[in-house]
Amino acid sequence: MIRFIRNRIPSFQTPSYRGQRYEALVPDTLDIQERAALAVNGLTGPTDPKENHRLYFYVNFTAHPPSMTHTASDICQTKFMEALPLMRTISGSAQESDVDSAWMATALSSIGPDGLVYWPAVPWAKKPDWADPSPAGKKHYAVPLFNGRTISAMTLYMMRDPRGPWRKEIEKVVRALHKLAVHKDGIAWFPSGGFVPGGSRPRRAEMPIGIRSSLPGWTTQGLSHFYRATGNELAGDLAGKLARYICFHGQYYGPNGEFLSDSPTPVKRKPVADTFAAGPPPVSNYVHFQHHTVPLLGVLDYALTAKDAELAEFVRKSFEWAKTKGETTVGYFPENIGNTQYEGAETCQLAGMIGLALKLSHAGIGDYWDDADRWIRNQFAENQLRRPDWVYHVHEAGLTFPRRRIPQSEIDPVTQTNDRVPERNVGAFAGWPSANDFFSGQGNGIMHCCTGNGSRALYYIWEHILTHRDGQLRINLLLNRASKWADVHSHVPYVGQVDVHVKQRCDLRLRIPAWAKPGQTKCRVDGRPRTLKWEGRYAVIGPVTKGQLAEITFPIAESVAKVDIEKQRYVLTRKGHDVVNINPPGRFCPFYQRDFYRDNVTRWKKATRFVSEQEIYW
Repeated sequence: MIRFIRNRIPSFQTPSYRGQRYEALVPDTLDIQERAALAVNGLTGPTDPKENHRLYFYVNFTAHPPSMTHTASDICQTKFMEALPLMRTISGSAQESDVDSAWMATALSSIGPDGLVYWPAVPWAKKPDWADPSPAGKKHYAVPLFNGRTISAMTLYMMRDPRGPWRKEIEKVVRALHKLAVHKDGIAWFPSGGFVPGGSRPRRAEMPIGIRSSLPGWTTQGLSHFYRATGNELAGDLAGKLARYICFHGQYYGPNGEFLSDSPTPVKRKPVADTFAAGPPPVSNYVHFQHHTVPLLGVLDYALTAKDAELAEFVRKSFEWAKTKGETTVGYFPENIGNTQYEGAETCQLAGMIGLALKLSHAGIGDYWDDADRWIRNQFAENQLRRPDWVYHVHEAGLTFPRRRIPQSEIDPVTQTNDRVPERNVGAFAGWPSANDFFSGQGNGIMHCCTGNGSRALYYIWEHILTHRDGQLRINLLLNRASKWADVHSHVPYVGQVDVHVKQRCDLRLRIPAWAKPGQTKCRVDGRPRTLKWEGRYAVIGPVTKGQLAEITFPIAESVAKVDIEKQRYVLTRKGHDVVNINPPGRFCPFYQRDFYRDNVTRWKKATRFVSEQEIYW
């Protein structure tokens, strides 16, 4: 059914993910490599093998049995195309490896004669999301924001296979986007809507404002990825102009980065079928969290590459403001700000906030390591689907809106499937979780924009756990991590201990979290005490050589706090930053089933570690 705009594509290779594999006994604590392997399943499983592995965007937990459905938002597959190579780089997983070549072919087949990336129209979605206004009845549509995510994916393909066709093909897209944009007084924007081959290209289009001004944020990030990898001046020029439009002219951010309303002029909303029980408020004064954070990531990637201090500081101030609109103990950020009714914690905005915290901290623009650590260990870690069994029983638990039984005969074989849906989505990320449950009883269960953004955030986490530069190894987050310099085994939160198994000579530093005290932190190298020096919260362990074991210990204790999270009072029991119990508990897939952490004895597991030959700065 899918007919791409380009019939003949250049040849390409799908390089294998080479690296060192070995067995190890590691603490059974949060393991990003393990989560990335699950994400490979969550990225490749919810796709349609009959249609070039096209994404099923919605996963409906309330159907019996659970189902997946194609929608106009299937175009979020471009996010999956970017995330999959990153997850394989972390995990080395070769699961469903045929999907990689299918999606690489999709990227090339989507580039039109004019250089824009076009998404094919299909019977159930004549136009993809964010393609209005656009001429009706056409076979293909280009949407600038998804051109940006495709550039990001192809930049990864280029970095993995520099001899392939990717750089030349990306340059076509960059030129087309530069030509499509309206340039004025040092800024640029795209006309609203979608574009069709041979259609009009307004040269004096009105500047989009509100939520539509956020859409070039995706494009900005893709251009910035390519600019950073190649130094392409046209990509850098357009990324910079779009970034300044987004921050200072789109009426979506205040002068200090405050998030503004989606619609500067509120409009009436029509009721939506199967929406939350009480329905949305009558006026669209929403402030959509994720549509603010994704552009900030794009602006920050450009600012760090171009060394633009003004834009970087704008992102920092906006991030600081955004923190005040969520619950930062666990990392609960509502889908929409300012709603008087309940709002779920869409994974997209949490992934964006984690990415911003890590990138700003690594660049020395702020110190948000503890923020990131709390959010990673709690809401983010719980938001990833790890067990399929409970999904089959959602219909038994009582729902906010009436359950729907869909007999096999009613499944549209073209647009839907109920084949092993929960199993195929293990590793995906929640669309509307609550603070204590993967599924709140409202919404569908999973919308896969969250899986694309959540998976990419796993890479941000993995690459920032430790950093190596000029012979200095800095451990920033106390999480398990294998690398070519050292393997980090974290006992946290069973006990306050981190073991660093050194593989290469380096000058070692380890950051202790806010709940640990420098005066109570001790270090032993090969069993011998070593006096620590301090640089802020970094314990300076000093020179270590291959084969040595550095053990860093500090006290860890439980604490109890009453916290209001999205209009609900919860009692949290924590060890360090990890929530080990929440009350009241969830009822579908309860979060924080972590009593084993409270035994104060480390559990161990056998794991296959993978250390990639190629680490990509992303």
